[in-house]
Amino acid sequence: FGGQTLFAAGGVWRLSTGTILRASYGEGFKAPTLFQLFSEYGNAALTPEEAKGWEAGIEQHLFEGKLVLGATWFDRKTTDQIIFNSCSTTTTNPFCFVPGNPSLRRSGYYSNVSRTQSQGVEAAATLKLGGLTLDGNYSHVAAEDRSPGTANFGKWLPRRPRDTANASISYDFDFGLDLGAALRWAGKSSDNASNATRLDDYTLVDLRAEYALSDSVKLFARAENVFNEHYMTAYRYGSLGRSIYAGLRGRF
Repeated sequence: FGGQTLFAAGGVWRLSTGTILRASYGEGFKAPTLFQLFSEYGNAALTPEEAKGWEAGIEQHLFEGKLVLGATWFDRKTTDQIIFNSCSTTTTNPFCFVPGNPSLRRSGYYSNVSRTQSQGVEAAATLKLGGLTLDGNYSHVAAEDRSPGTANFGKWLPRRPRDTANASISYDFDFGLDLGAALRWAGKSSDNASNATRLDDYTLVDLRAEYALSDSVKLFARAENVFNEHYMTAYRYGSLGRSIYAGLRGRF
């Protein structure tokens, strides 16, 4: 829930067929942070958000655990959810101006959405064949404003793409070398509560390598966003381009 859990209950059932069933229900709340209340984007009138949600899932192990498939369905309803709402340069919304200084615009502000609902499915698969490991997951999440009688009823919540997917492949060689590649994809989303500002989908590719110099010391290198994809997870906020890291990792 992203805050303090008030109540939680659930169960796990393991069957002799290699099937695992899971179900849970929880309630929680999250108080606004000092930054959300009093920063340059703050709103001192924010109230805590409260949520109720449940999920149910299944996981199947096949071929002596070499292949694992799983899927989970979830549903969460939230009251007074705190979101960050971006402002355009032409809006007349009073919240898009600095409190106490109506002549100075700000790029956005925090606000409560009286009712929201997030529901969807997450699916994942893992295959292990010797030193080769393949991983993949996909999520479809419909996160919407469900405030009755408002102009934004049914609109997507800001910066929450409905579809995301990840895939990776790695190979662990017997002589201590581990190589891997990963693909990250996020579908389109919107940057504000009215869905007027769109954020495009993007795909990122990462590479990594690790070599064991000893049982406790490893040499590593990785490259993130290999193809230097230009993308935004929030409007007008930059994201890292191609990045390369290398170093030593020790455990003593």
